[in-house]
Amino acid sequence: MQKIDNAKAETIKPILKEKLSPETKQVVTDGAPVYGWVVPSIVPVSQHKVVIHKDEIEEFGEVSSKTIEGAFSLFKRGVIGSYHKLSKDHLDSYLQEFCWRYNRRGMQPWMFDTLLREIVTKKPMTYKTLTREVF
Repeated sequence: MQKIDNAKAETIKPILKEKLSPETKQVVTDGAPVYGWVVPSIVPVSQHKVVIHKDEIEEFGEVSSKTIEGAFSLFKRGVIGSYHKLSKDHLDSYLQEFCWRYNRRGMQPWMFDTLLREIVTKKPMTYKTLTREVF
């Protein structure tokens, strides 16, 4: 996940071009019309699958948009339950944190040991690095 200024085709296209591997076998998007313009310009139309969430629930198909919805749901719950308010300056850092959490959601039994090892073996982040202050 990353912050973008808007959901216009000219904003989304360079990001998708950068992020999608040439070996991408399928791109699954929601029904937003912008993807109908952008995705076929990057991958063949046959590799683009549009999933409407309402229909997906009824059909229980293999192709799904549940992954991104689950990740974004975790992010929203984190904002409501922990942070309450976010700064635009640090939004990408929050998004990275919740991607990290989502990608490790099945590792809860080992997380404390992992966290402890990271705390003990890594150098602390300076305030200047944390806030990305430039002097």
